[in-house]
Amino acid sequence: MLIALSIVTPVIAVIMLGYGVARRGVFSEDNIVTLNRFVFSLAAPALLFSNVALTEFPETLSIGLWLSYYGPMLAIMAISFATTRFIFPGRAASEYVLLGFSACFSNTVMLGIPIILTAFGPAAGLPLFLVLAFHGLLVFAAALTCLEAATDENMRLRDLPSKLVFAMREQAVVMALAAGIVWNFTGFGLAAPVDLFLEILGAAAIPVALVAVGGRLAFIALGDSLAPALVTSTFKLLLLPLAVYATAQYIFGLEPLFVATLTLLSAMPTGVFAAVFAAQYQTGEADAAGAIMVSCVLSALTISGWLTFFSPLLQA
Repeated sequence: MLIALSIVTPVIAVIMLGYGVARRGVFSEDNIVTLNRFVFSLAAPALLFSNVALTEFPETLSIGLWLSYYGPMLAIMAISFATTRFIFPGRAASEYVLLGFSACFSNTVMLGIPIILTAFGPAAGLPLFLVLAFHGLLVFAAALTCLEAATDENMRLRDLPSKLVFAMREQAVVMALAAGIVWNFTGFGLAAPVDLFLEILGAAAIPVALVAVGGRLAFIALGDSLAPALVTSTFKLLLLPLAVYATAQYIFGLEPLFVATLTLLSAMPTGVFAAVFAAQYQTGEADAAGAIMVSCVLSALTISGWLTFFSPLLQA
């Protein structure tokens, strides 16, 4: 338990630092938006591209790695969509889509990467970046397809591919992951100056992202979104990681480090792209913000619990 707390506490401390400076007016809401833009447009793409581009893909790797994560994720998205539609009737279809997305999409860049690599060491980078390589491509495609269908009554099936390509093109993180996969398979590696450039830029992603998470929390007002936020957080922090763990451990029998990495990644709070998509489609913005805040606060307990559960794998 002490090791788990030693990992989580510094991360929470940086988040609280961001919250504190935002509450005191050192950072305005526009400043926090700028920090987020820096993370998702420059720093995180550099970090993800370099890691995916240089990851050594095993010659043989069970598809169970991806099915253990994405199967439960998409199932939880569908179940939470149906559940919130029953519990909170009378909303627009797009709002239920956002609630479903909030219940399954993890904060991978701002919290997942730093916590997992700190907890399990560089060896966890293999399963982590193998999953992240397709994370945005798959989950964003599912969410954007549902949002397009829910917000555009005249949308035709043949128009969907072009809409998805355009939407993906606007997401630098997704493009960086895709580019990293392509570059990896060329076998060229990265020249030393390029590698150092990406390392310097990528190193800023984690601390700036954590400060931005805290700063964002300072400007979120829950109001009527508390109940939906609690429901989606239950799916996100309890049901999803349990489903991922059970699938990875008992169905596919993955090695312990892979099981721990996938489970902890799924146990992260709701990612900020829930709010990004809500703003983009002008739907469910308060619910998305509420889910981010509530899940972020509660995740301090659930992440500590999972780290304690996987304590034999933690770096001393």
